[in-house]
Amino acid sequence: MLSSVANAWEVDFSRRQVEFNKVKNEDRLPASVQEDQSVNILSKVFDTVEPTQDIVIMNTEKGFVPAQVRLKKGGNYRIHVVNVNNKEKNVSFVLDAFSEHHNTVFGEQKTFHVTPKTDGIFSYQCPETAVQGKFIIYSDAATPDRMPASK
Repeated sequence: MLSSVANAWEVDFSRRQVEFNKVKNEDRLPASVQEDQSVNILSKVFDTVEPTQDIVIMNTEKGFVPAQVRLKKGGNYRIHVVNVNNKEKNVSFVLDAFSEHHNTVFGEQKTFHVTPKTDGIFSYQCPETAVQGKFIIYSDAATPDRMPASK
């Protein structure tokens, strides 16, 4: 009985792919592949590193202070979240875009680091009190095509 079952399995290797890591179609690259950017060796050696900036966000009875935080794309930031809400002494701080979820107890601070990679507006919130704020991420590139609002 075993011999008849063993003969029933046949594997077709004629359509197997030999080189899995090589992309054949150049129009369709994987999302994780970045284009090769040639960089001067001196710019790598003397690459400037911005210092880490500290930002404090307080959760109060009236909401987050500040409600809007402007961050530069590529900058290094240390975020301190402090709960100073007398009514809600044990609440959450949720920043989904950066995968930061913290429990904030009254009078204590939670600290985490953020390095924004993309421009955009990302909200942070407290589900228990239904307050929310937002991070506004901007790039440093100056746009020469932009004209003044009035002449």
